[in-house]
Amino acid sequence: MVEPTETPDADRFWRFALAVYLPEEALFLRLQDTGGMDVPLTLFCLWCGSEGLTLSEPVMREAIAFSDAWRRDRVEPLRTLRRAWKDTPGALSEAARQQVAAAEQAIERLQMTHLATLRHGITGAQDAPVSNLALYCRLAALTPAETDLTHAARLQ
Repeated sequence: MVEPTETPDADRFWRFALAVYLPEEALFLRLQDTGGMDVPLTLFCLWCGSEGLTLSEPVMREAIAFSDAWRRDRVEPLRTLRRAWKDTPGALSEAARQQVAAAEQAIERLQMTHLATLRHGITGAQDAPVSNLALYCRLAALTPAETDLTHAARLQ
């Protein structure tokens, strides 16, 4: 598996992701929990789209394959551990849960760092965010709520 290296594009992507995700956290968690979407990959689709880049099918397939493996091998074990600690009372448990949450976020940032290297496609597309999300959903066989997907596509 590729170990990502920080780049200027990765840093720009991270800043975009924070600006879009933080005010819309509930939307992204719905897309993840009920729609099966990977949040960093969804943000990648939006970031590329915000710059008028429509991702090609081969690039999207690569991004999906990488993200699926990354999530399975690195993110999900941490997420499972963090969620298990959520209902455990006590300050020590909460401190441990926060540390695991920080590790989970760091791992997702590394995923995003790698995704930033996959920016290949057609530039200048007007509905690039919509196209990127639709391609992601089609190739990954995902069916999130249409209203959530439409809302996400309008974020920038």
